[in-house]
Amino acid sequence: MEFGDRIAHLRNKGNLTQTALSEKIGITRASLSHYEKNRREPDYDTLKKLANYFEISTDYILGRY
Repeated sequence: MEFGDRIAHLRNKGNLTQTALSEKIGITRASLSHYEKNRREPDYDTLKKLANYFEISTDYILGRY
């Protein structure tokens, strides 16, 4: 499972749309879509925002758990 798959899984588990999650963490919906499709990697600040929002470690998102 790649980081995009983990982000999508967490978002779906929380019953969030891409728009809702992107608004909550302060990024565009298009950026989130690129992350979920593994087209781009989130920067450090975005990783921290995702980890804080879902109350998980950045290592989990990166597959280093």
